[in-house]
Amino acid sequence: MTQRGRKPSRLRIEDVARAAGVSPITVSRAIGNPGRVSEATRFKVLEAVSKTGYVVNTHASSLATGKSSLIPVFVSNLRNPHFATALQGASDAFEGSRFHLLMAHTNYSDRLELEMLNSLLSFQPAAAMFTGIVQSEQAREMLRGLDIPVVEMWDFSLSPLDMLVGFSNAEGGRLMGEHFGAQNFTSIAYAGRTKDRGAQRLSGFQEELALYGKSTDLVLALEGPRTTDDGGAALDEILSRNPEIDAIFFATDSLAIGAIMRARDRRLDVPGRLAIAGYGDLDTAKQIVPALTTIHVASYEMGLKAGQMLRTRLENKAVSSNILRTPVSLEVRASTSRR
Repeated sequence: MTQRGRKPSRLRIEDVARAAGVSPITVSRAIGNPGRVSEATRFKVLEAVSKTGYVVNTHASSLATGKSSLIPVFVSNLRNPHFATALQGASDAFEGSRFHLLMAHTNYSDRLELEMLNSLLSFQPAAAMFTGIVQSEQAREMLRGLDIPVVEMWDFSLSPLDMLVGFSNAEGGRLMGEHFGAQNFTSIAYAGRTKDRGAQRLSGFQEELALYGKSTDLVLALEGPRTTDDGGAALDEILSRNPEIDAIFFATDSLAIGAIMRARDRRLDVPGRLAIAGYGDLDTAKQIVPALTTIHVASYEMGLKAGQMLRTRLENKAVSSNILRTPVSLEVRASTSRR
């Protein structure tokens, strides 16, 4: 027993080694680099850690060795289910490794992204992941200076900062433009972001519509994170500006689903009076009535591939390519079908 007021001595790695019946270096490997020990040994060490109450100070270890286990993931919008799905894929890619994902919410703000990146420098991150292309040149320079693996997602570029797993937003827009053109809608609107990824979706949409001799009669810019409630409000605003609109392409499924629910409240027939489409193919896109026409994006696979690329690099292996383009596809459902 310890004397009153006297703190017990701090447990050391040697104490865990004795409890596990292995050497201190084996304990160190089991905690810091589990791939170098057998599963049975790793389990024995983790059991000893639990019994002894030993606390692993990963931050101190990273400062001492320069080998952090933290990977910050800069997420544009926490309300976006696609990003959550992608993060699950990335997390699965690192299962069983010594690395841990640390989430940072940027809210589509280059300033916040830069501030968070700067605050994480003291942790000496092992790598970094972004649900988008890093736009700020200052942030890009900072990442280059860190000399760590970086992967960007959710967009496509032939000159990424380091590695990229994404898709062509313009291609998705073109697919929807072709569908709207073929359906021969008379007055068409777009609602969603008009910057970065949103601008690419809108551009592709308009380019394809032009091939059918059509154009967007109304573009409603909705920047930043948006919810289903915003979709309902957007529908109201579009129809108040132009009551003749008979088809709307929303830049996200969340907006489109909110619009369908608002149309139901207003007793507007979808798709008879108003066709509505989205982008992303959320699970609820199939379940809502009418089912939502949308662009399918492989969110989980994108996160999984991004995580696998990072892990490969962190394990000092070569990746086959630093750019991976995932496909998108048009899912035609009842919300736009008039034939």
